[in-house]
Amino acid sequence: MKRNLAHLSSIEYDLIVVGGGAFGACAAWEAASRGLSVALVEKADFCSATSANHLKVVHGGIRYLQHLDMHRVRESCRERTALLRIAPHLVQPLPIVMPTYGRGMDGQSVLRAGILLYDLLTLGRNSRIPDLARHIPAGRMLSRDQCLTLYPGLARDDLTGAGLFYDAQFCHPPRLALAFLQSAVSQGARVANYAEVTGFLRKDSRVFGVVVRDRLSGDQFDVRGRMVLNAAGPWAAELLRDALRVQLSPQPMFSRDAGFVVRGRRTGDHALACRVPTSDPDAILSRKGRHVMVIPWRDYTLFGSWHTVHTRTADDFEVREDE
Repeated sequence: MKRNLAHLSSIEYDLIVVGGGAFGACAAWEAASRGLSVALVEKADFCSATSANHLKVVHGGIRYLQHLDMHRVRESCRERTALLRIAPHLVQPLPIVMPTYGRGMDGQSVLRAGILLYDLLTLGRNSRIPDLARHIPAGRMLSRDQCLTLYPGLARDDLTGAGLFYDAQFCHPPRLALAFLQSAVSQGARVANYAEVTGFLRKDSRVFGVVVRDRLSGDQFDVRGRMVLNAAGPWAAELLRDALRVQLSPQPMFSRDAGFVVRGRRTGDHALACRVPTSDPDAILSRKGRHVMVIPWRDYTLFGSWHTVHTRTADDFEVREDE
């Protein structure tokens, strides 16, 4: 991978991708592998923002059961299976323990039924994964004693046990994005970081390229293409507004998801799902609260995420001391 901006502006491309996060990197690889000429520009490091800063979990769709969105359950599982298969050095199975308390929606019966339904909907979850150690096992229930052996610090009043299910985990998300970009480059794509799109090339109502500023030298140049894909994540709407004078209606709303990174592993090899008082208003079947995850990751423990509505720009956010 060579950062050659003069080369980048020398031809017209089939596709220009704006943004080098996970979505942009995969889109560039997908297009290049199908024979299209592709250019990708990223204003900072590849995979440096939203795609890197999260709980490192490759969700297999179990969360969508409470929305009765079976299509999304199966779609998420297929994507997780693909990543387990093609990136064995960067994605691995992750066991997750979800304690149960009392009866009814909080008890073992409902969770057991949910885990069983999920396993039935995702019977092909290990398709074409040759390494048995990388298979996603079926879920099961843990007794109260088994749960307390794993987590002796749990609240014991009304604790009835736990459900154990499996998802997958990124070892290093930016490395995965770089792998997609390197594969795209091997198929002929041209990519550059620290190359910020500041405007669009237009003729009448048609966009035929982008104006790019080299953030290292300050130089500006044009990149021409038949189609431009805006994969700038939470900056996408701002780019349309500032560079194209396009106002989306309604304006997009964002969620500021915050978490903590703590030195040392607090849960061994298992993640822990802890219920909190806030609920998901869109859930059709709810266990009365969202879950905050406690997740072992490399030599650290991740706690999160908790969500607040963010009404300002993507760069204008903070975590206050009182939070």
